[in-house]
Amino acid sequence: MRQDYPRVEVGPENPLQIERDYTAKLECNVDAKPKVSNVRWTRNGRFISSSLTHTIHRVSIQDAGKYACSADNGLGKVGEQEIVLDVLYPPVVVIESKTREAEERETVRIKCNVTSNPEPVSVEWFKEGSPEFRHSGDILELTSVRAEHAVTYLSNRTEVFSDRVLNAIFYFPGTYICRAVNIMMPYGGKRVERVGNATVALLVRHRPGQAYINPNKPVVHVGNGVTLTCSANPPGWPVPQFRWFRDVEGEISTQTILAQGSQYVIPRAHLGSEGRYHCHAANELGHGEMATITLEVHQPPQFLSKLQQHMTRRVSDSDFSVTCSAKGKPKPTIRWLKDGREISPELNLYEVRTSPVEGPNGMVTVQSMLRFNGKARPNENELIPGDRGLYTCLYQNEVNSANSSMHLRIEHAPIILHQYNKVAYDIRETAEVRCKVQAYPKPEFQWQFGNNPSPLSMSSEGHYEINTTTDNNDIYTSVLKINHLTHNDYGEYLCRVANSLETIRAPIRLQPKGAPEKPNNLQAADVGPSFVSLLWDAGFDGGLTQTKFFVSYRKVAVPQDDQMMPDCGTSTISSTDWMEFDCHQDNPCKVSALDQHQSYVLKVKALNTKGPSEYSNEIMTTTKVDKIPTPEHVSFDPSSRKIGVNVGPTCLALIAIVESVINGNTAQAEWQIVETITISANGNTATHKEAIIEHLVTARRSSARSLGVPDDEFPSFEDELNPRVRVKLCLKANHEHCGEYAEAEIGQSYIAEASAIATPTLIAIIVSCIVFALFVGLLLMFCRCKRKQSKKGVQAKDYEMDSVRPSIVAQQNQAPPPYYPASGLENKALEHSMDLALAMEDQKVAVYGTQNGYGYHPQQSLQVPGQHMTGNEWVNMGYMDNSYSNSNNGGSVNSQDSLWQLKMSAAAGNSANLIPTHNFVERQPSYGYDPLTHGGYGAVDDYAPYPHLTTSQHGGDDYHTMRNSQNPSRQDPYCSDPYAAVLKPKKRLDQHLAEAYPSNSLQVVTFM
Repeated sequence: MRQDYPRVEVGPENPLQIERDYTAKLECNVDAKPKVSNVRWTRNGRFISSSLTHTIHRVSIQDAGKYACSADNGLGKVGEQEIVLDVLYPPVVVIESKTREAEERETVRIKCNVTSNPEPVSVEWFKEGSPEFRHSGDILELTSVRAEHAVTYLSNRTEVFSDRVLNAIFYFPGTYICRAVNIMMPYGGKRVERVGNATVALLVRHRPGQAYINPNKPVVHVGNGVTLTCSANPPGWPVPQFRWFRDVEGEISTQTILAQGSQYVIPRAHLGSEGRYHCHAANELGHGEMATITLEVHQPPQFLSKLQQHMTRRVSDSDFSVTCSAKGKPKPTIRWLKDGREISPELNLYEVRTSPVEGPNGMVTVQSMLRFNGKARPNENELIPGDRGLYTCLYQNEVNSANSSMHLRIEHAPIILHQYNKVAYDIRETAEVRCKVQAYPKPEFQWQFGNNPSPLSMSSEGHYEINTTTDNNDIYTSVLKINHLTHNDYGEYLCRVANSLETIRAPIRLQPKGAPEKPNNLQAADVGPSFVSLLWDAGFDGGLTQTKFFVSYRKVAVPQDDQMMPDCGTSTISSTDWMEFDCHQDNPCKVSALDQHQSYVLKVKALNTKGPSEYSNEIMTTTKVDKIPTPEHVSFDPSSRKIGVNVGPTCLALIAIVESVINGNTAQAEWQIVETITISANGNTATHKEAIIEHLVTARRSSARSLGVPDDEFPSFEDELNPRVRVKLCLKANHEHCGEYAEAEIGQSYIAEASAIATPTLIAIIVSCIVFALFVGLLLMFCRCKRKQSKKGVQAKDYEMDSVRPSIVAQQNQAPPPYYPASGLENKALEHSMDLALAMEDQKVAVYGTQNGYGYHPQQSLQVPGQHMTGNEWVNMGYMDNSYSNSNNGGSVNSQDSLWQLKMSAAAGNSANLIPTHNFVERQPSYGYDPLTHGGYGAVDDYAPYPHLTTSQHGGDDYHTMRNSQNPSRQDPYCSDPYAAVLKPKKRLDQHLAEAYPSNSLQVVTFM
């Protein structure tokens, strides 16, 4: 047996590159005989493992180095191999100190120490807050450093240097960053980029600069706190101390330090805290310039005198007023409210007098008086019941708001508030009669019925129930409930209301339910271009709550105004019929779908299940103008400068504004107005207006190009006959209310066409022509289809006759043509054919004995009453009789039958010369003739035109030649036997016959 010393291989690669904190697996493969069971891993001569794969978890930089794997199989020679573990790690950046202090104008040199594996591909310096600063290299050298209020690199250029030292004019203090980048390719991984960085703060010794206080315009409310913060730029190094000062009697006092530190806090501001505050920063190198701010202390409105919370006055009291006063900073405003709504002087019920007075430190005192005076009051100064309510004086300024309220009650007699003096219920219902009043002091209610002076009371049987409620707003409601209403309960009820001031009586009628009463006071609340909102006072609903309202309206002539053409309003009335709009239960109601600038007469009625009410009063209103029409057509002739404008039917007083592209003193060509044309429109027909444009300047293409405008934006001036002109229509009374533009078509012909035919008329003509053309096309298609169907029917019928009937003209040396089966019983001769077959029943066997051929028996004759015919004659005679019978039966081919019979007679007279006698019959299979099947006739070919019959031996040669030329089975080269079976095609071509025989020598017989 062969023995080998151990051969050792290590891997997976050598050297093995693993990134720090990842797992490294060192593999040892041994080839030996005899085999070894384990190996020996050592590092620096120290045994570390005996497995074939040595695993190191989370490798560190200390794990990097050489590892040896050895194997011994006892043959006296040890195999060994080394593998290098290369631990990769990102850059580790170290700067000697986190801060670096320097004097002004000193040169600063800072070194950045970088360690990494592999070596970094770049080391750069950056500065926080200065993206334009960038320096390559591990040494940062700053020449002539300075500390200024700015923290940016003095150079306005962004420079990246490849050398290790950066030289510049000035550098400022700040935080500098050293960043290093390396690229690693670990085993089994992807290419990765790792970054490491470190920072250093450059501190330049300098005195503080200008001080700043934040906020720079402080405002604080009385009782609130405020914090003032002081800083300097440059801040100063070493760290400065901040000192605070305040004006004393209007002047700054540096002898008295208010506070020290970067912040000054006022916990609770008051009016005395207002004033000027100063701050500056100082260190051992000096102090900076002082900062000053003014602190404003604002005070929200503060009442000096409030309204009395509750107050009672009697109606008709005169010269009543209330007053409130408050102070605040800044000056507060005053508003008076009644029941939450601001009191408006337009009510003519109140007067407000306000007087502000300025005090020290900008404080303003505002006193206001509300007087119950106005033209709407009795004697202009007396209280009315409506004065009762909640009154509020409201002060407001930028800080806050404050208010004071008073509840005023007015003693007055009861006032009726219910809307109608009637109610309606039907028999056996429960009626409720309501009496609603406002009164102060509280009133007492009493009910009476009819002329009975005794008051009604709640009866034991429950017929009457009385209930009184209040809403705590001096409004009281008494309800008389009548159960199981009877006819005797209808009538007038009297509600008696009394308080300490007066007693009133309110009659209320109880009646059966009925139709509603007519609405009153109809008026237009709002009018738009297509709608009118109506408002009215609804009448009594007749006791039915489901009462609807219907508005009837019709068009009327628009009154003459500055928006209408004179004498045009009457032409706009399209119909005098009333139209109706369902408002349902809406009040107000918006009547929509109306025409713009159209006058309407409107009225309203109510309707319930009991019937309609009368109509209300009529009102007339005119809808507004919404859309100005666009010109139907605009044309412009550059040679004559004549413009034509077509306007559709309208009664609006319009003008046409003509614009053109002008190159003036402006930087860009633009549309400008060149002419204004008055349009005398017509309400019934279109209007055409022409005018001459005196001042028209077109835009040259060169100008457009010089302005950067695309060439296709303006027409070329080389063709000055093509300027751009557009027109819009506007109201004559309001030139700002206009329609859309219509651009003019350029050319002289357009004006003539525009004036001759209006656009709607032209469109109507074109549409009519298109419809007529379509109709004619459909009619032609229909006739063509019918013609094809008729032709197909004739061809089919001719085909049947041609495929069944033998040739009538007996040719010499030629057998009759075979019969072909027909597809149906379509010929009128069928009836006579059947009669003939029945009449000759004795001869049936003889006649049809050889129908599989031609039924042609020259040696056998048929017995027909009055005649004796040979077999040769029967062939022709059968067709003559059938044709004759067809004529007798009222067929449509009497004339053709007569012609046919004449030809048959001629053929029979010359039968000796035309048809030779034979002693044999050649039977032809599957061509039997049956009158029941073929209807007594064959198909098309039987009635083909043929030449005049003669007694000559060769009288039929022309026809014979034609037949043979059309049918290969009859041509001599194919068959010399004249009585051979004919292989006739199913169809024939009519044109062949027409070409063979002129029309003056043909006799055509047609069966329909």
